[in-house]
Amino acid sequence: MKKKFRLTFKQRESFLGYAFVSLWIVGFIVFTFYPIIYSFFLSLNHVTIPTTGINLQYIGFANYQHAFAIDRVMVIELGNFLQNSLMMMVVINVFAVIFAMILNMDIKFKGFFRTIFFLPVVIVSGPVMQELLNNNAIVLPGISNFQVIHVFSSIFGEGFGELIVNVFNNLISMFWFSGVQIIVYLVMLQKMNKEVYEASEIDGASPWEQFWKVTLPFMKPIILINMIYTLVMLAGFSNNRIIILIKEYMFQTGEIGNGFGFSAALVWIYFVVIALIVVLLFVLFNLGKKDVKYVRNTEHFYLDLTRYTEKDTFLNKNATVKKVRKKLVGRKGTDGLVFRVFIYLLIASVGFTFLYPFIYLTLTSFQSPEDVIDATVGLIPSTLYFENYVKAFKTIGFFSSLRSSITISLFPALAQVFSTALIGYGLARFDFKFKKVVVALILFTFIIPAPVLMIPTYLMYRDLGILGNVGAFIYPALFGQGLKSTIFIMIFYQFFNTIPKVLDEAARVDGAGPIRVFLKVSLPLAVPAIVVVFLFSFVWYWNETYLTGLYIDGARTLPLQLSRFAASFREQFGNVDPNAEDFVDRINEAIYMAGTLISIAPLLLMYFGLQKWFVESVDRSGITGE
Repeated sequence: MKKKFRLTFKQRESFLGYAFVSLWIVGFIVFTFYPIIYSFFLSLNHVTIPTTGINLQYIGFANYQHAFAIDRVMVIELGNFLQNSLMMMVVINVFAVIFAMILNMDIKFKGFFRTIFFLPVVIVSGPVMQELLNNNAIVLPGISNFQVIHVFSSIFGEGFGELIVNVFNNLISMFWFSGVQIIVYLVMLQKMNKEVYEASEIDGASPWEQFWKVTLPFMKPIILINMIYTLVMLAGFSNNRIIILIKEYMFQTGEIGNGFGFSAALVWIYFVVIALIVVLLFVLFNLGKKDVKYVRNTEHFYLDLTRYTEKDTFLNKNATVKKVRKKLVGRKGTDGLVFRVFIYLLIASVGFTFLYPFIYLTLTSFQSPEDVIDATVGLIPSTLYFENYVKAFKTIGFFSSLRSSITISLFPALAQVFSTALIGYGLARFDFKFKKVVVALILFTFIIPAPVLMIPTYLMYRDLGILGNVGAFIYPALFGQGLKSTIFIMIFYQFFNTIPKVLDEAARVDGAGPIRVFLKVSLPLAVPAIVVVFLFSFVWYWNETYLTGLYIDGARTLPLQLSRFAASFREQFGNVDPNAEDFVDRINEAIYMAGTLISIAPLLLMYFGLQKWFVESVDRSGITGE
C-alpha cells in the first residue's frame, strides 16, 4: 500500500507563501521586468510605428550619443531637475521632521492643524499645481527684493543668493509636497518609546540633546525612505519638464533623435541618474552605521551638576522672579509660555501658507471681469459673481468628467487594495525560500520612474487591446503593479505582522483553510490599513494625468479637463476682443480659478468627510514599519 504524500510544515509554509505572493511575481514579470528589458532594447533601435506594426532598425548606442552630443535638451533639463529636486528633497524633509514633531506635541487644536497639513496629500496634481503657479497663488511675493538676499549674495556669491530666492519662491510648493512625509514621520514619532525620553531627561539631557541623540538616530531609517520617496515623487510628477519632453519625442517621426527609440534612451538616462542618487543616499545614510541605543550608565551620565547648579543671584533668590521665570521659560525651556507662543505662531503661520492657495482660489473665483481688471479691488471681490462657475461647469463638463474620474480611480483602487493585502499577508505570515529576494525586488520597483515602463507598456497594452480603457490601470493593480503598489504592500506587510499569529492558528485548528483565514480572520482586523490604502490609492489614481492621458486617449477626468481648461474655454466662448489678448486672459483668470476649485471639489469633500477616520487609520496602520 502506497503511503500518502504529505508536505512537511516547512514545505507547506513555503508553498502557501509563494501562493499568496504569486500575483506579484506574475505581475512583476509581465508589467515590470519585461517592459524594463524591452525599454532598453528599444533604446538601441530607431523605432517607427506604421499602421502595419512596429519597425526596428538596430543602431546601437546612437540614440544615447545623440542625446549627449547633438540634441542636448534632455541633458540641460536633467541638470535643472537635479538642482531643483535635490534642494527640494532636503527642504521638504527638514520641514516635515520639524512639523511632525510639533504635531506630535501636546498642543491645542492638534486635530485642526493635522487636517490642514494633510490637506495637500489629497489634491496635489499637475494641473492644479500648474494653475496655482500660473496665478502666483503658491509663490511668496517680493522675496527677491528683500535686502537680506543682497547681503547673502555679497557674502557668498550670486549663486547662493539665487538659491535663497529659489527656495523662498518655491517654499509653499515645497510645503505642499510634504504631506505624506509629515504623516510618516508623525506615526514614527508616536511609536517611539516614551521611557527613552524619560531616561534621557533624568540623565540631564536637554531637548536639543534629546533630538540629536535620541530622536534623530531613531528616525534615521525612515528619513532615508522619505528622502527616496520625495525624489521618486518629484521625478514622476506630471509637471516634470523631463517627462513632458520624453512624451513629446515619443510620437515624433524622422531619423535618429525622434520616436520611441530615442525616448527610451532618454528614459534610461533619467533612470540611471535617479538610481545613482538613490545609491548615494544609501551610502551616505549608512556611513559609520551602528546600533544607536540610549543606555543609562552610571559612568556616562548626561548630567553635568555644574551646569544645573543655580548661582546665588537676585534672579534665583527672589521667589516672585523665580515664579515668573518658570511660567515664561518653564523647567526645560520647551514647557514655558514663550516657547508655546512661538510654536503656535509658527504652526499658524505655516498653516496659513497651506490654506492661502485655497483662499486665493475661492476669492478670485467669485470676482467679476470688472473686479479682475480693476487694480483697486484687490483680492476680495466687490460682489459675488457666480457666472464664473456656470461657465466653468459647462466648459469642464463636470458631471461626465466626475463619472470618468470615479471610474478610473475606484476600480483600480479596489483591485489594488485586494492584491496588496493578499501579497502583504503572504509576506507577513509565511517563510519561504527567496523571500528576502522578493522583498528586495518589491522595494526596487518603487524607485523605477514611470517613464522607464511607459513606452513598452504602451505598446504592450496596444497589442493586448486594453489601450484606451480603464483596464490599463485595473490589470496592473490586480497583480500588485499599480501606482505606488510598493508602499501599500509594505503597509499591509507591517500591519499583518502586528496581528498575533495565534489567531490564524486557532482558525486553522477549527478547520479553516488559508484563504478563509485571510478573508475571515486577518482581513477584518486590517480595516485601518485598508482605509489608508484605499484612500491613498483612490487619490493617486484620481490625480494621475500623465499616464491616464497616454493610456486612455480621450479620457475626460476632472484633472485632465482642468489641464485642457484654458483651450476649451476659448474654444467654447471665444475672445471678446481678438486685439486685446492680455485683456481677455485677465478676464478669464477668475474663470480658471473657478474651474480649478470645481476640479478638486470632490476630493475636498471626501477628505473633510473622512479626515478623522483617515488620520486615526494612519496612526494604527503601521505605515512606517518597525
